Amino acid sequence: MPVLFVGHGSPMNAIETNNFTEKWENLGKHSPNPKAVLVVSAHWLTRGTYVTAMNFPKKINDFGGFPKALFESCRAVHFL
Repeated sequence: MPVLFVGHGSPMNAIETNNFTEKWENLGKHSPNPKAVLVVSAHWLTRGTYVTAMNFPKKINDFGGFPKALFESCRAVHFL
């Protein structure tokens, strides 16, 4: 199983088609389904270190000023 570090880039990549999103799509089509996904975020401000373990964590929008379509298009990704 490959190990990848992927920065999300612009949030607009969720609704746009561009070189970046096409390469992500190609990677998804040609990679095995993961057994686990680790997400590390610098967007949370806490005292201490916390671990969240659940199948479908709640989506948190911590950004603003983008088109409404971006917020409407966000949905959970399910790995089977």
